[in-house]
Order: sequence, then structure tokens, then C-alpha cells
Amino acid sequence: MKAQTLCVIALLSSTLLLAGCPWGSRTTAEFTSADDYSNSRYGLLAGATEDVALADESTSAERELVEPDVIRQQDNLLYVLNQYRGLTIVDLETRQVLSQTPTSGYPRDLYLSEGRAYILVSYAQDITHESGMLSVSYGSKIYVLNVGDPAAVSQEGSFSFEGDLVDSRMVGSVVYAVCSDYTWYQTAEGNGIVETNVAAKSYGSTWAVSFNVADPSNIAVTDTLSFSGYGNLIHATNYAIFSVSTNWNYNDNSSSSVINYIDITDPAGKIALRGTAQIPGYMEDRFKMDAYNGVLRLVTNTGWPNRQTYVTTLDISDPDNMATLGRTTLESASGETLYATRFDGPLAYIVTYLTVDPLFVVDLSDPANPQVKGELKIPGWSTHIEPRGDRLIALGVDDTDGGRRVMVSLFDVSVPENPQRIAYESFGDDWSWSSAYGDVKAFTVTDDILLIPFSGWTDTAGNYNRLQFVSWSRDALDVKGYVDLQGSVVRSFTHEDYCYAVTQEQLAVVDYADLTSPFLVASLTLAENIVDAIPLPNGWVAEVIARNDEGDTAIRAFDSESGICGETIALPVGQVMDAFVWHDAVVLAGSVYTYDPEYSVSYYVSQVDFSVPDQPVVLREWSLPMEPWWGGWYGYYPYMEDAVVRPAKNVKQYWGGYDSSSEAIYLAGDYLILRGMSDVYDVAYGDEEPWQGLSVIDLAGSDPAYTIGLGYEEVASIHSVAGLAYITSKIRAGNDADKRGLCAYYLQIFNPSTREMEDAINVPGIFLERISGTDRLLFQDKQYKDGWETVTLLRSAEMLDKKVRLLDSVAMETGYWDILVDNDKVWYAGQQYHNGYGDDESGDVSVSVSSDVMPYSQGVYMLGVYQVDNQGKFFSKIQLAVSDGWCTLLGVKNNQACVAVGSAALAHCNFGVASPVIESSVPIMGYPEKARFSANAAYVSLGYGGLATFPF
Repeated sequence: MKAQTLCVIALLSSTLLLAGCPWGSRTTAEFTSADDYSNSRYGLLAGATEDVALADESTSAERELVEPDVIRQQDNLLYVLNQYRGLTIVDLETRQVLSQTPTSGYPRDLYLSEGRAYILVSYAQDITHESGMLSVSYGSKIYVLNVGDPAAVSQEGSFSFEGDLVDSRMVGSVVYAVCSDYTWYQTAEGNGIVETNVAAKSYGSTWAVSFNVADPSNIAVTDTLSFSGYGNLIHATNYAIFSVSTNWNYNDNSSSSVINYIDITDPAGKIALRGTAQIPGYMEDRFKMDAYNGVLRLVTNTGWPNRQTYVTTLDISDPDNMATLGRTTLESASGETLYATRFDGPLAYIVTYLTVDPLFVVDLSDPANPQVKGELKIPGWSTHIEPRGDRLIALGVDDTDGGRRVMVSLFDVSVPENPQRIAYESFGDDWSWSSAYGDVKAFTVTDDILLIPFSGWTDTAGNYNRLQFVSWSRDALDVKGYVDLQGSVVRSFTHEDYCYAVTQEQLAVVDYADLTSPFLVASLTLAENIVDAIPLPNGWVAEVIARNDEGDTAIRAFDSESGICGETIALPVGQVMDAFVWHDAVVLAGSVYTYDPEYSVSYYVSQVDFSVPDQPVVLREWSLPMEPWWGGWYGYYPYMEDAVVRPAKNVKQYWGGYDSSSEAIYLAGDYLILRGMSDVYDVAYGDEEPWQGLSVIDLAGSDPAYTIGLGYEEVASIHSVAGLAYITSKIRAGNDADKRGLCAYYLQIFNPSTREMEDAINVPGIFLERISGTDRLLFQDKQYKDGWETVTLLRSAEMLDKKVRLLDSVAMETGYWDILVDNDKVWYAGQQYHNGYGDDESGDVSVSVSSDVMPYSQGVYMLGVYQVDNQGKFFSKIQLAVSDGWCTLLGVKNNQACVAVGSAALAHCNFGVASPVIESSVPIMGYPEKARFSANAAYVSLGYGGLATFPF
């Protein structure tokens, strides 16, 4: 289907409209728009692990199984698999980050062997450039990196494989991975369409795959084995992998687990499915399954309403015939949720919870007859158990007094029939939690010290992340001191005289000689949250870094040619909202939160001088008692049964308002304008009580900020052009016989230097831009087609003597569109669909077909440009198919655009040639925040993923 260009007739005809003051009459507004928002009814590790040498499997009698982790330590080198920056290598002796090697997707598992790092990644995004378009595929991936020189890591090989990585193990030179995909609903028999209300159960598929990685340049699948059901847990030995697939039946809320025995005894990597067994209930985590002396022990829980906990034993001495040996039900745990489970020799320790925490000691010495030996009921519950002989150390939750605090308990199980809790301690404020709840390797147990990560929130300090030191002995626990960290702890360990805490943001070096007062002696940055990068006139680039744990924002500059960084200064802003270059300074604005004596939020603005770029200086600061504008739904308006006037047949009912402008801060010449809410304004405009308004700062002068209230029914958008603020307001404009609401837009121009507001003029949509050097304005509008559908329009108009004349309109294709305006060019981007789904024909809108537009394509992300000629006509439209994946238009400059392809890549699209092309693409880790441009480069902030820079 060709794109359609609107021929202006009837309701959309070129019209001269007299200015109204303040808005004109609802009965006389000639430019009206589809008020489709009004259709809404409501308006509103237990330490570092060692590497393993590749064995010669042909002669090895016992193959060594290696579990993955996210850190490895080898002498003074620490290898960290950082979620944002990939493989990071740190020298613990010199306390330096030697290198960071990015990986695509979500890095999960790390192995280290003979100078190589083996990294497995889930949700890996592969980008291919085919037929002029970027294609995105998702799956998993293995990287082999040469780390012989830790400062110059190189990739020796990689291999992509299907599915979502569940877990992996390494045995010799073979890596075994278990993958799954998940389908939410099974269709009713004979029905080709999924209907969730009649679905019988969820299901999926699981498979095991083996890779021989002895030759990194030639990684290949050795074997693949598939079995039914969705499996997300494994237990592995050096002879077998036991994978659990769960089947859910939503008809009776029942569940069962299928245990698959995967034989991995072949040293070359061949695998075979031997036996399977089905047991009642589902399995929550891998600690609820254990192979011991030819018996597989399992603990499962069923769903509501008759929740039961089962302990089952399977005979695995004959892998082809796994038979149930015994099963027992924890009768007194009926109705309770299963939490911590740990096997230790012939015993199992199990924790369930409803209102109290029963600890069960189960004797499995006779697998055919599992017996509950002892039971202890205590408040709270445990999430993980570490056996230490006849003592158990348990991490959990203290729920006394109605709160949720991190708790550690010490149990005496020397007499299984009579388990006793001999000590417990909880810490944190009323609500605290631990990263070790979900990742038990974040909880470290040494011979006499527990290292416990915990996070929380307080009224006075806001969010915090800490590492708690607790000393322990056979009979006591003693809470010592803690250190504050950036980010929650992933792993902690002791090395020589120091404790090391690894978060995604930092490696903290802690002196813990005095356990009551541990302190940070060094901190190595692993990842910073870069929220903006602003090119400066002198060739340097200012980086803005959000520091959540400090509750502030850091800013520094680096030389774009040499990479040399200047000094870092901290600014007391909690959340950066925007930043602007003003002469040799960066003007940064954001929100500041206070919690005492009561919660409040206000604006903070800082003017940072970068005239000496490596030595920034804060010149001026402003604290504005105005709550920042966040955008979105607001208000509620009752249904209008009888409209005063029905100016057209295509009208909707009105149910509330929505602000289409996401920006809250604007630079207008020498003035910074901030939109927000306040109780008091210096001056107000409009005929309603202003609940929102503007705060205006003169950056060049010394006068204090002043405020103006916007007393309008709804403010649709605010834009700044050539030192002026263009404010679009919106009013309701009646209903038609079909009860579809109309609205009318009005434009006012505010001059911050004179503090004057011009009279309101009825305009054909929401203001977008004023074309430089002309009186022509661009608008975005919506009109109704037949029924309740709307069409998005780009419209141009001329404004002379406070009158507006419509010049041209063009209909946008159906899709979710990003729109950016670069003077006389309107860029748009979004998903395009097949002909028939997004038909643009309308009974009230005459359409002509443009011949230079590509046909619709199902699910293709399109980037396009409309241009406006000297007469205000939309004279051309060019489109480029960018990707079959979801994209975001980040910025435009000189007939070129920067587009994010999901979180996988950045695309440089060139429209300055005869046929637009994707000039280049750059792989990324992280989620693009925004793009800014210097004379010859694009800078895209990726949050914790860092900063992407490429020629532009």
C-alpha cells in the first residue's frame, strides 16, 4: 500500500482564523481535532573459584566438573563478568582495571582455563545487515577470549545457539548447556487460535547441547538432545545432568515435575537421554535436587489451594529405569510455601513458611523410607542454608513487628530429632532485603565471618546498599559493622588482608581488621550510569553520571581526541532531567528529593563552567520550590451527554487529559524555562486556577527566578524556538451525535525576557516547530476517520498578524511513531504493518497517493522524512526500512539520523544521498538514553552500558 498524502478539503480546508483572547469561543473554533485520549473511561559466591585445566579425557579416569560463576580469581588477577561492560579484569595488587571486553546480550556464566575465558550469554542479539536492512535475532552465545595478556584481551572464537540459556557446566574441554523456550498457553484441541480462557496448561520445550571448545576458532555443536516440557533447573555431576521440566495444569491448579537423566559420560561430548521420571509438584530452585550414593533426592511443592511439600527419592543406579524408591509428605507444612532446602549427606534440611518458619530435618539414610526426624517452628523464614557440620547457618527474613529485615540464624542440629535455633540476628531498617535471596553465591561464609549483602530504604537517607559483617562461632552470632557500597553485592571474598565486594558498579576494597568499624580503602569503578554526554564548543565532551547510592550526580569532561579526563565534581541532584550547553558552560537541571521533616521534590539547576575543561567550576546554583513536571495522564472530566455545539460529525466523548509533551525543561536563548507545579505564581495567565506553570531563570543576569502560572484547561505541549516559548493549550469542543469528542488547540507565545504573553490563537494541532527565518509553523494533529479510528496528520500553517492560515496537511501511516523536527524536515519512525491493518482511507479525508513510498511491510521499522517547501507544502517523503526489530529514533542532524535497534546496536542512517542507506551500525551493551552531536561525531549515552561514540 502506498503512503497517502492528504488533499485538503471540507473540514481540513485552508482556513483563516481570527485570534481569540484568551482562547476564543468553543462555539466558533474552526480548527478542531480528534480528542482520542478522552475515550479512556477514567481519564486518568561463596568466594572466588579456581580455574581448571583442560584434561586429556582419553586417559582421565575422573573428569572434573566445573560450575560457572560470575567471578574467577587466579593469583592477583580477578575476572569479573559484569552485566553492563562484559569481562572485566582487575589486578588486585595494583588495584587497577586492566581491561573490559564487551559481550552481546546478558552475560551469565564464566569459566577460566589455560589462559582463556569462556563466557556464555543469554538473550544474545545478533545483528546482520541484509538487503539494506538490519535483522535482529535472539538466542544464546558462547565467547572464547584469550586472556593471556589481561590488558589486551582478544576474541578467539564465538558460537551462537538457539534458546534461552538455563544453566551450564564445563567438563574438560566440553561445555554442556541446557536451554529452554516457553509457551504460555496450550490451545484447546482442534483450535488453531490460542484462547487463554480455555487453555488447559502451559508448556514449553527444553534441550541440552554440548560444545567442544578445544579449538576456539572452530566451536561446533557436538550433540543436541531435546525433551518435552519447560525446564529451568538442573543438577549436575561429572556423569549426568538432571534437568527438571515443569508441567502446569490450570484447570485444577496442579503441577508435576519431569526429571530427565542426561548422560554426559562420553569425554568427546556425546550426550544421551536415559531415563525420565515424573513426580508431583514443582521445584523452586536447584538446591531442592541432589544426587547421592545412587539416589536422586528431590523436594517439591504443589500449588493452592491444597499446597503440599513432598520429599521423593529416585533410584538412579540404572539410568534407563529411574524408579521411585520412597516419598513422604511434610504433613505439618500443609498449605505452606517451600523456601530453603539443603542436602547434607544422609540428611535434608527443609524450610516452609505461612505464618511461622518450620525447619524440618529429614532422614534419607534409608531412601525407600524418608522420615521426618525433627521439626522446629520459629518466626520468619529462611531462604538459604549453609551446613557446617552439626550447625546450620541460614539466611532469611525476619518478619516480626510487621517489617521485613534481613536475618541470619544459627541452628544446632546435632540431635536431628530436636533441632534448636541457638542464635539469630537481623539488621537493616523496617524494610530491607538481600541480593543473596535470589543469588545465594552473594552470601559468603568463612570459618568465622559471614559477609551478608543487604539493601534498604530510609526516610532520611533514601536507598542504600551495604555489606554487613557478622562474626560467628559454634554457639553465637555477633553483628559487627558494615560498609556502604555502590550497587548491591554480587560476590564478596577475602584475599590476603582485605575483603573485596563486587557489585555491578564497583569493586570495593575493605579493611576489616576491626570488624566493628570496617572501612573502604579503595574503590575501582566497573560501570557508571552515564545518562548524558554533551559535546562542548572546545572539542571536549561533558559526561553526566547518575550515582544512585550517593544520591547525587557527577559531571566531568574528557578530550574527544586524546580521551584524557578532567576532574569530577558532584552536584546535589537526585535525578538529571536535562542539560544544555550555554556558551562555555553546561546548565544541568534535575530533581532533588527531601524526606525530612516530610517528603518533597523540587527543581535544582546548576551552571557549570567548562572554559577550562579539565577543571570544571560551579558558577551558580538555583533551588526552585516547584515540583517537576513528569507528564502523563491527569484530571477527570465527566461525560458530556449534551454538547453545546457539534461542529463536525467525527467527535469523541471526553474522559480526562493527557499531555503529549515529555520535555519539562527548555533553553530559550539566555533563559532556562522549567515546567512544574506550585501553589503560588508571580503572575498567572488563563481563566482557571493554575495548577501548573513555569519557572524562568535568567542565565546571563543576576535577577532571581520568576514564575508564571498557566491557568488553562490543559497544556498540550511547550516548545522553545529562537528564545521564545511556544505554549499549546487544549480545550474541549463538544460532541457529535456519535458522542465522539472534539478538542481545539490554541497557541500562545511567551517572551521570557519581557515576561509578556501573546494572545491565544486557534491552531490546527500541537505546535512542533517554527521554520527558521519564516512565519511558517509545523503542527501535529489527529482527525477521525470512519468509526472511532484516528489518523495522525502533519500540518503546516502560516502565521501573519496573529492569524493562522492552514497551508498543507499530510497523513501519517499507522504505527507507533517517534517524531523529531529539524527545521523544515519532519523525521518520523515506527512500526509499519501490512495493507488492510492500517488503512488510511477516510470518509472525511481525501487522500492522494505518493509514488516514492515503499509498500507496507508487516512488522518492519521504517524511518522517513517529510520536507516542507517555500510555500509550506510537504513536497517529498523518503523512507528507509531499518530493521525487523523494535527501534527508537534518538536524534537527527544534517539529513542523517541515529537509530537504536533495540538494545543491540546503533544505526547511522544517511538520507543525504539519492537513496537513503544504513551507513554503519555499532554493537552496544545497554539501553540508549539519548544522542547528541558534535561537528563530526555522535555520542549516545547507554546508562550503565557506558557511552557509544561513532563518526557522524
